[in-house]
Amino acid sequence: MKSHLSMRHWAFVVIILPTLFISLILGSILIYKRHTELENVLIERGLSLAEPLAMLAGKSIQQQDNEFLSRSLDLAHRRGSPAVNNISVFTADHSLLVSTNEHVDIRETKLSKGKTVSSKSTVERYGDIVFVRTPIWGENLDSSKAFVIKGDDRTLYGYLVLELSRNKVLLQQQSSLLLMISILIIALFVSFAFAQYFIKRLINPIHKINNVINKIVQGDTKVRSTELYLAELNTLRDGINTLGKKIHLANEQAEHNISEHTQELTQTVELLEIQNVELSIARKDAQTANNVKSQFLANMSHELRTPLNGVLGFTRQLKKTPLNDNQSDFLETIESSAKNLLRIINDILDFSKLDAGKMELESIPFSLRDTVNDVMTLMAPTIFDRGIDVHLGVESSTPDSLRGDPDRIKQVLLNLMGNALKFTHQGFIRLDVQYKGGDEHGHKIKFVVSDTGIGIDKTVIQKLFSVFEQADSSVTRRFGGTGLGLNICKKLIEAMGGNISVKSEKDQGSSFYFDIVVKENNISVAEPIDVADIAGKRILVFDNNEQSLNDINLLLSDFTELQITTCENQANFSKWLKEPFDVVLISRNVSPSTIGLLQQFVSEAKENCENVIAMIGSISPNLKEALIGSGATACVSKPINHKKLIDSLSAPFRTYQQTEQTKSISFNGLKVLAVDDNKSNLKLLTTILTEMSVVADTAYDGLQAVEMAKKYRYDAIFMDVQMPIMDGITACREIRSSSLNEDIPIISVTAHATADEQITISECGFNDYLAKPIDEQVLRQILIEFSGDAYNVSNNKAAKQDAVLKSGAAPDFAGFHHINWPMALERAAGKRDLAVQMLDMLIKSIPDTIDQINGGLASNSVDDVLTAVHKFHGACCYTGLPKIKSLAEQIEISLKANRQIKNVEPELFELLDEIELLRNESMSWQLS
Repeated sequence: MKSHLSMRHWAFVVIILPTLFISLILGSILIYKRHTELENVLIERGLSLAEPLAMLAGKSIQQQDNEFLSRSLDLAHRRGSPAVNNISVFTADHSLLVSTNEHVDIRETKLSKGKTVSSKSTVERYGDIVFVRTPIWGENLDSSKAFVIKGDDRTLYGYLVLELSRNKVLLQQQSSLLLMISILIIALFVSFAFAQYFIKRLINPIHKINNVINKIVQGDTKVRSTELYLAELNTLRDGINTLGKKIHLANEQAEHNISEHTQELTQTVELLEIQNVELSIARKDAQTANNVKSQFLANMSHELRTPLNGVLGFTRQLKKTPLNDNQSDFLETIESSAKNLLRIINDILDFSKLDAGKMELESIPFSLRDTVNDVMTLMAPTIFDRGIDVHLGVESSTPDSLRGDPDRIKQVLLNLMGNALKFTHQGFIRLDVQYKGGDEHGHKIKFVVSDTGIGIDKTVIQKLFSVFEQADSSVTRRFGGTGLGLNICKKLIEAMGGNISVKSEKDQGSSFYFDIVVKENNISVAEPIDVADIAGKRILVFDNNEQSLNDINLLLSDFTELQITTCENQANFSKWLKEPFDVVLISRNVSPSTIGLLQQFVSEAKENCENVIAMIGSISPNLKEALIGSGATACVSKPINHKKLIDSLSAPFRTYQQTEQTKSISFNGLKVLAVDDNKSNLKLLTTILTEMSVVADTAYDGLQAVEMAKKYRYDAIFMDVQMPIMDGITACREIRSSSLNEDIPIISVTAHATADEQITISECGFNDYLAKPIDEQVLRQILIEFSGDAYNVSNNKAAKQDAVLKSGAAPDFAGFHHINWPMALERAAGKRDLAVQMLDMLIKSIPDTIDQINGGLASNSVDDVLTAVHKFHGACCYTGLPKIKSLAEQIEISLKANRQIKNVEPELFELLDEIELLRNESMSWQLS
């Protein structure tokens, strides 16, 4: 209410409302009293008239003079008019005796039959009529003509009814009401006039004072109010004038201060502008220096790699020639030094890429256990040479089929394992892989690399992951290194969504912990392990090392259904050998000087069990042959490789006939279209499809694919994305819009696709994405998913194994450091001739690739360089060249993302060096 009413309204309410309230109360009281008085006067008048007439009626009835009674009542009626409407006399039995108004209905006037006449006068109201009934008393009568009621000392003759009209009373009441209303209106009018006067005297000065305040607010602080008002308003006026004066003085002081600060700010701004110019110049100088640094690293890496690759290449060539022992030793030293120098250069380049944010991580399917096994296989020879134990433990719940960057995981593990080996002289090195749960972002995998080496002082742990930092200066001088390895590991791990930390004490060993977050791959990547042949078999495991024994026990429990018995000492071993076992596994670290004891154990076990497997901490072929000669069925190297160990355990129980029973799916009658501009890629894809009994038509560009899709009906289309004439995305849209294959699945086949490109591929109509190099298992899964599973099941795995076996020994060039021959065979579906042919096609394309890249660099054409690199990358996917393939993929990703050649110049120079080295080396190879 207060927020909506002004002072004027409140003044009216305060003045008029009480007046109205009091007037209404007083007027109501007076009107009520006046109405009551008029009613009482009418009734008193009726009683004063009725009682004498009742006495007169009693005398007339006693004398039986009704005529006199009638005249008397008429007279009284006239005298009492208009208040009197009728005067009636009734006998005691309610019969009418006399009435002054014959037109009145006496039924309302007389009492009802059976009702007793009151001994006193009574008054009753019926609307606007008042009935005054008075009993008529007299002496006893002897006449039988009249009905009377006799009492003790008097007789009731009847009763007189005086009928009075209230009309005049009502009129007087209304007149008094109108008078009171008139008086109330006059009072309200007087109050309103007084309120108006009061408000004028109060509100007008307030408005004037408010105008003065508004002028002060608008900036006119010199204005003052000089008029005289009521006492309180004069006090308010003086306060406003004082406030205005103080505001005026404050404004003058503020203007003075602002003027001073403005001058100071102007000077500061001028100084900042000078500093900004200096900073801009410094920033440009820093950018120029950074570009010079990057260019220097690129040029230096190019210049250093070229002679280093030559040194390594000719060193390998020299090692093939007849050499004496000293010459072989010198060449080994040269090769080792060159490799170390090349590793340092690679570390510097990796650091430079990470520091500039150019490092791109792959997202490809991989097997975690296979990745860890690769690391342990690479590190094992060096570790065994140092006489140190190495252990591997993978937690049972850890998922194996993942999607990420296995090469970077290997790089981190190799660095940490290398550091552990560098600073450990006795004891062991251990790698543990643990599963820490998963969520919508992926699986969290934890790796722990621990050792029993010299440890790290707590004072230097905090700076251990900094650039160019090592444990201390003495260690740096003793062990060497760039100090970049751990910093590179830290940045790679952070890029994979994890963290790295270390726990160590001086002379107590070290433990490096890091975790990464990786997505799960829905399709199994690793080759399935056949454990059916050893299910339920009894095995005795003998190992004098508790860690190794626990690791073997855990692995066999996870992957097999073997009945496992373990022992740690020779006494228990001899005791257990007395019981029947299907297999005996003996694990020990040996050397040429200590192999005799292990041979003794093998011979002892051979006497009681036909199948004896030896596991040794060495990769020496001579030691393995010696143990097999002592009776061992097979000999495997530590650390534990689950596939090799289980395969060795299963081999004695596996027959050729059982091997042939392994089934795979063939797609008889399925017809697909394969589209790729790279002939080697297209040949491999069609070869794999043909092995699956799939009829495959081919096209070399998108336009040709669209034309064939309009002529023939296919069950599926496999299409490369980047092609000449018409790219795969445009071709997919054309096929979807008008062809015979609008509803069939179209699968994109490309060496790499970024997240944005995958979204574009999906939106334009592709059903799925198949990454190069093509994995046969993934291809088979896609055919099952999109083409149905109603196909014949044939025993063609044995045929495939026969094909692999018939591939024969690896060619001479398989030892070249760029070539991964098992991978090349895998990409060629186990066909040796096809693998060699595809490698030959790639090498023959190297001159054109070099010319196209150099031409693109000369003209600074991103598209020319990207086209050449993309085509070469696609060919590398099928030829077992993982390093060159990874380098080409990295360049392609960066060019697609940034469209800047200068950002990938170091990588381009490195790629040119590598493929030039590959071409020079291949000149001595027999490829045809």
